[in-house]
Amino acid sequence: MDGVVRPRGSDSKRRNVSRCCQDQEGTNGRVEGMDVSEDQEEDCTGGPGASDGSPERTQARFGNRTRSNKIKRLFMQRKAKIAAGRATRLEAKKPVEVEECTPMEVDNGKDQVCVLSKPIFVMSDCTGESAAHTCRAALGQFEVCRDLSCPTNLAIYRFLTEEKEVFEIVRQAAKEDALIVYTLVEKRMKQAVESACKLYKVNSVDMWSNLLEEMEVHLEKRRIGVPLGRRNIGSRELGPDYFKMIEAVEYTRKQDDGALPENWKDADILLLGVSRTGKTPLSIYLGQRGLKVANLPLVPGVPVPKQLYEIDQEKIFALLVDPHILHSIRTNRLSNLGIKSNESYDDLRKIREELSEAKNLYAQNPVWPVIDVTNTGVEESAARIMRIISERQDPEHTTPHMYRLFHSEEHY
Repeated sequence: MDGVVRPRGSDSKRRNVSRCCQDQEGTNGRVEGMDVSEDQEEDCTGGPGASDGSPERTQARFGNRTRSNKIKRLFMQRKAKIAAGRATRLEAKKPVEVEECTPMEVDNGKDQVCVLSKPIFVMSDCTGESAAHTCRAALGQFEVCRDLSCPTNLAIYRFLTEEKEVFEIVRQAAKEDALIVYTLVEKRMKQAVESACKLYKVNSVDMWSNLLEEMEVHLEKRRIGVPLGRRNIGSRELGPDYFKMIEAVEYTRKQDDGALPENWKDADILLLGVSRTGKTPLSIYLGQRGLKVANLPLVPGVPVPKQLYEIDQEKIFALLVDPHILHSIRTNRLSNLGIKSNESYDDLRKIREELSEAKNLYAQNPVWPVIDVTNTGVEESAARIMRIISERQDPEHTTPHMYRLFHSEEHY
């Protein structure tokens, strides 16, 4: 599967497209993903940026237009299909939500945005997240998008309720040569997609039907056939799992970044790691699954609180990351905050020393599993932690190599 990888850069090198030039070329005053600066917009309206007749202002104004036109020509050819698709979809009654990465910018920076060679349309009668997550995971099998989790032309159509909406979307998919991936539980909506795809000769993937049919046979029960979001709210009661999740999320929120160590005894999990190893997002993800999670940042020269050794040590999980990856993350964070380089924070030598100190602490406590989060998503790290917990609770099904894998000598 071929794709186009486009660069996007820092704010310092961003070149905005003039609203005037866009209007002249029929783009309705805006190119998707590109900003229009205040000065350039005023230049169109006769504001402070307008020409006063002086040669200097006139030259500057038309110089900006020339540069902007060059930028437009560079990108508009590659984005023609996507832009046309967006414009058409915006005319539909139901708003279309398109998953997008950071807006495209003109620069030679290292960060990139993945644009698939052909679009993928996700259709759902609920949030569409199940199909979207599956598509992103599948895209990881293709080299062009292995490290890019948010393709710009992966469109998600949510909460679909009418057959005519389905036909409009499939018709647009035919124009853009897109693949349709859908999770629809209502029979009439599923039939509408099948009919539309046959009519417009669009390839499609039904992600629900085979699974639901097999589950009906396995469970010996009939499916409800009603989207989760449209069931009668009176027929659903909030069970204990829901309240457990709410309690866990609230606990996790309060215990972030080493706060309130006296409450660690109530935690199901305590995450350790140096700054920017993803402790907070991992904590929140686990909290949303009903686990009370605390996390503690390891700061060079600062001893860990005594409460760390007063809790069940099997609740503690240690995080590690490659020093080069951590250096990149910290450097990018400082740049986004507009802060100059800090030798004690983003210097590679200091980072190596910081990680070495953390490894020494982990080595002194071999009961703590060590999870390497380098180039690993939150979901995968959470799955590893939950698997270890499950294996500890069910020794009969334990696979000993899993524990040794995360506490092997390669981390030291």
